[in-house]
Formats: sequence, structure tokens, C-alpha cells
Amino acid sequence: MDLVDVPASTQQLDQHEHLDVPHRLIGARRPLEAGQVVVVRDLDGRHRWAAVDRLRFTETETIYEMQLGHPMPVERAVEVGAYDDRPRSRPFLRGSDVARMLEGLRDQQERVHADALRRRAHLRPA
Repeated sequence: MDLVDVPASTQQLDQHEHLDVPHRLIGARRPLEAGQVVVVRDLDGRHRWAAVDRLRFTETETIYEMQLGHPMPVERAVEVGAYDDRPRSRPFLRGSDVARMLEGLRDQQERVHADALRRRAHLRPA
């Protein structure tokens, strides 16, 4: 059973019965096929069943049209093999990841600026 990471929250998925998602935005070991049943993991780490209804193709992308099923506990996802030999990275970032990265860059820039000011203060003639 394949585990598919999708860039949507539990609340977003609860409001819909179907999900259309491009291949580049899902975390899957291999391309999905029409009729395939998968375990979907959302951004909140919750799992649910899903079935790939059909595939749509554009010039550069495969779009998976999935019918969403019932939520399941993580223990059940493990039982059905969703975590067997699975890489743990996701092909997308959460807003909090971007915010944390930007804060780190801002802090680094502030440290560099403060160091430069300290060095200039030591070089000024008395």
C-alpha cells in the first residue's frame, strides 16, 4: 500500500470528497495508477483512505483525481504497509517551514550587521 503525502490540512480534506493533485506536489514512491487504493497523509499528519479515480495529463504534469475515504489511525496505516521502505521527505514546504527559514535569515543578517558596526566602532579615530 502506498503512502501519499498531500499538501492539504485535515480541515481542508474534511470539506471535500475528491482531491485533484499534481504528481509534483505529492510524496509518493512511484507514479499512481487509476483504480489504485492508497493511504493519504495530510499536513497535520492524519491518515485516510483514498482511491485514484482517474488520471489527467497536461504537457508537463500528471494530475491525480482521487476520491477521499474515511480517516484511519496511524496504527492501521502501518498495518496495511503504508510505511514499508518509505522515504520520509515531502516534496513541498509548509508555511511554517518558510517562516522559520526567513526568521533564520533575518537573524543571520542582523548578526552580520551588528558585527560590522562593532568593527567600525573600533576603527574610528579618537
